[in-house]
Amino acid sequence: MHFSKRTEIIDYIGQAYKKVLSIHKRLPPGGILVFVTGQREVEYLCRKLRKASQEIVENALKGNEESPSVSEGKLPEENDMEDISDAFELQGNTGHDITDRFGSHTEDHGDLSEEESDVSYDSGDDSDLEFYSDEGDVLKPKSLESDSNLADVLGDEESLVSLKASFEALAGKKISDPVTEVPITPGGTSKQSISILGLRNGDGKDLSAGPMRILPLYAMLPASAQLRVFEEVNEGERLVVVATNVAETSLTNPGIKYVVVTGREKVKNYNSSNGMETYEIQWISKASAAQRAGRAGRTGPGHCYRLYSSAVFNDIFPNFSCAEILKVPVDGVVLLMKSMHIGKVDKFPFPTPPEDSALVEAERCLKILEALDNKGRLTPLGKSMAHYPMSPRHSRMLLTVIQIMQKAKDYARANLVLGYAVAAAAALSLTNPFIMLFEASHNDTDDLKQDWNEKIPDKEEKLRKKKLKETAKLSRAKFSNPNSDALTIANALQCFELSEIPVEFCSDNGFHYKTIEEMSKLRKQLLQLVFSSNLSDLQQEFSWTHGIMQDVECAWRVSFDKHPLLLNEEEILGQAICAGWADRVAKRIKGASGLLSEADRKVNAVRYQACMVDETVFLHRHSSVSKSPPEFLVYIELLHTKRPYIHGATSVKSNWLVKYARSSCTFSAPLSDPKPYYDPAADQVFSWFAPTFNPHRWQLPLHGLPIKDDASRVAVFACSLLEGQVLPCLKAVRKFMAASPASILKPEASGLRRVGNLLNKLSTRGRFIDSCAMLKKLWNDYPTELFSEIQDWFQEGFITNLKNFGQKCSAKFN
Repeated sequence: MHFSKRTEIIDYIGQAYKKVLSIHKRLPPGGILVFVTGQREVEYLCRKLRKASQEIVENALKGNEESPSVSEGKLPEENDMEDISDAFELQGNTGHDITDRFGSHTEDHGDLSEEESDVSYDSGDDSDLEFYSDEGDVLKPKSLESDSNLADVLGDEESLVSLKASFEALAGKKISDPVTEVPITPGGTSKQSISILGLRNGDGKDLSAGPMRILPLYAMLPASAQLRVFEEVNEGERLVVVATNVAETSLTNPGIKYVVVTGREKVKNYNSSNGMETYEIQWISKASAAQRAGRAGRTGPGHCYRLYSSAVFNDIFPNFSCAEILKVPVDGVVLLMKSMHIGKVDKFPFPTPPEDSALVEAERCLKILEALDNKGRLTPLGKSMAHYPMSPRHSRMLLTVIQIMQKAKDYARANLVLGYAVAAAAALSLTNPFIMLFEASHNDTDDLKQDWNEKIPDKEEKLRKKKLKETAKLSRAKFSNPNSDALTIANALQCFELSEIPVEFCSDNGFHYKTIEEMSKLRKQLLQLVFSSNLSDLQQEFSWTHGIMQDVECAWRVSFDKHPLLLNEEEILGQAICAGWADRVAKRIKGASGLLSEADRKVNAVRYQACMVDETVFLHRHSSVSKSPPEFLVYIELLHTKRPYIHGATSVKSNWLVKYARSSCTFSAPLSDPKPYYDPAADQVFSWFAPTFNPHRWQLPLHGLPIKDDASRVAVFACSLLEGQVLPCLKAVRKFMAASPASILKPEASGLRRVGNLLNKLSTRGRFIDSCAMLKKLWNDYPTELFSEIQDWFQEGFITNLKNFGQKCSAKFN
């Protein structure tokens, strides 16, 4: 283990770059593994190392004694023999001993997508190939030729033997093997050691290091590219793997002898108070540091260079990484425990208890999703949601589609709607499969042809990036659904599954193959869950009744071009997504640029106000909804990079919010204007309310809700009855009425005889007649009931004809 004496706070990538070149130029053969924090940093460091490797090779071919830094106006490289000696004191340093080494530090991101990191690295005029002493100063050149004997620099003959033995031990060779004996030069130094160390040979010529084979390694890299780290390198070439934490425990490369650890990771943290997710660079744990160090010398002696000081390691590094339950929403955990009849989740003895605020937020979310009632008890819907081993949001979405389609009993395309709902749920469970520009250079087909160390001219590189950008843009437009990002990805997923050559399809359309393949597998699993749940003890209203799983699969397997979604079908899916993410709503902001900072005003993105966040959020420009941004939308996540961005947006209608997020709405008192009404389709009496959506009190359009007051409900039904909305036959004779039916709703009408008689009759016999069903039941029991009360509302000249007319109406009604 080799610690730094100083810990670089900002430019840890630059320090890792210098460390790799130092190892490459000074130390014996062996692969180098560098841990950085994310995909952007991997790509950036690979580019810098490839450039340095090309310059090293070019200078060696030209016989140039200057290092690449000399051509940039820097001092020539100095061979720090003390560093090298310390690095090879194998007998003095056991696995538990620690030596302070070179200086630097960093944090580890993990794997990122386009907006997950806005880090920008400026190589500029930095001292790329300068090497630093422990104090951080540039090493001054020392002339080895000034000494008449190189042994003065390297030490006596015993030191040379010890150094040679260390070299051979590191290379896995036996010291006594006669084949590996290296002759000593007259000056007392082996030619092999001089060559490896980059010293001068007897002829005074510089023996520079060979080329480096630089390979990236991160989770989003195609499998074919990841496997390249296991290929044998050419003779004289050194393998350098620049990796994220995917290389920490997932694999072992037997050729790695040197590990460079920047000491940080990028972690996705979730703020339960506002639903904001951020990628933060933080220190790794001591356990992770030990795992990374263990990647060196798995099949022989090796070295780990930690670019941070031992003081930072001992005093700042946590012993272990945070448990996952502390970094993610726990609504699924709470729902599962509620279904197991654990009422007080906050009292449960978790091995690592989540924060109290996270539990409170989880219960609030489940109440909005209607999985829990106001007292925190499981509802029938929540019980059905708990049967699905998936996020409550996704199960709520699927169950909403099932509920809606239950009412459309004879709908021929019901199985197609369910197929898209399951595909959308799979799409919302994983990362976006569209390849972004900065990662698009590593698709599967290009990896097989491209030499990682090949130097690409600037013009060709610009043309290649431009082509990739156009491909990504055309791909998003080809599959775009202007109402939902989830449906956009569902369209792409359907085309992927129907394609004859999936890999070629992804290459042509700019998709990440591994992500969309995993999405396809998840879709099939979710579909099986829907029908396996049908066989359980779920209520009938949450079971699919339009066919079997094969019917849904057959409907899904028909190309979108042949059977595109209809407008009403897209609305059904939009309502389902709204039901699953009803607590993540945003409203578009118009004409409020004066309230933004100067940097935010320059952002070319539509601004929104999210219901859980005080600051302005921005709709991501790659969203398919951004072309025609709606007034209201729901989103899958808020990701804060340089500013908070909305990801996974779906357009919603304002009345859907009242329907699926009623607990987040505040309603005014019943309005007298417009007047209450009877809805024949629902067979209910409604009154108009003015709702507002909390916490920002967004004004929503007027919404009708059932009237709770019995007397008011009966009065509205009586008015609708006389107007002919209940009995169509009365509508034809309204002109013969002595008074307007609307007079029943006036406060002063309560004293009128005809009003009082009708209302009293509708409220007698221990029941309230406030619906067509109740009226039909009344007339089945008492056929002549209400006749005289209705007769009072007609003119005397028409009363003689009313009896026969009423019998005809009654016959039609029955």
